[in-house]
Amino acid sequence: LVDTLIYKNDVHDYLKNYMQIGEDDHLAVLGLKETMNIKKNIPKDKSGNIVAVYYAFGTIDDSGISFGEESISSEKVIKDLRKLKKDEDVKAVVLRINSLGGSAYGSEQIWYAINELKKEKPVVVSMGDYAASGGYYISCPADCIVAEPTTLTGSIGIFGMIPNAEKLANKVGVKFDVVKTNKYSDFGSLNRPLNTGEQALVQMAINHGYDIFLTRCAEGRNMSKEDIDNIAQGRVWTGAKAKELGLVDELGGI
Repeated sequence: LVDTLIYKNDVHDYLKNYMQIGEDDHLAVLGLKETMNIKKNIPKDKSGNIVAVYYAFGTIDDSGISFGEESISSEKVIKDLRKLKKDEDVKAVVLRINSLGGSAYGSEQIWYAINELKKEKPVVVSMGDYAASGGYYISCPADCIVAEPTTLTGSIGIFGMIPNAEKLANKVGVKFDVVKTNKYSDFGSLNRPLNTGEQALVQMAINHGYDIFLTRCAEGRNMSKEDIDNIAQGRVWTGAKAKELGLVDELGGI
């Protein structure tokens, strides 16, 4: 049903190869943000020996559009990290993270982009008040993680919700007429609860996502998945306790 599997981080390279465009040549892409002329021009230090500090604050989303200052658009982060990777003047990157998580898909895309960046230059994560769930997901691949003693971190886990508005619809007199081609055609419909088979599918997807989360943390922290699972399962830790558990390397501020 599909031709290949790639991360968002590799889409530009894939398109260049597909269109036979040179690696160093510009790939002209016009996205929604460019169309809306939303762009921040940041003056660049020309010293040639830069430690870049990149701020990632807010909820992680994968919509491609950052709604205000307190959100982390995975698409924007990926684009920015690619620039930092290619910038020869940048010798190391500090990621300042203040996030309680968000989209599992967006977190995975950012995780991959950080791993790619780490191949070229050191990456250090500085945790703010909190870097939990998806916030820890995008922190774990760093070469070094620094947290405040009072930082809230961990929350290694995943959950999913599908709302059921059946009672509300009945109350306001909204009726649904469903035509299906197979038993899962209306999967996730708001007008009824999930049946047993659908619940099993949702649980399977959640279990798969949790297993990937454990794997990413185990790889990043050089621990076994079993050891990570013992301190995961959605539990939240202070920065001081997280250091004892091996989830962070040092205590301190940016």
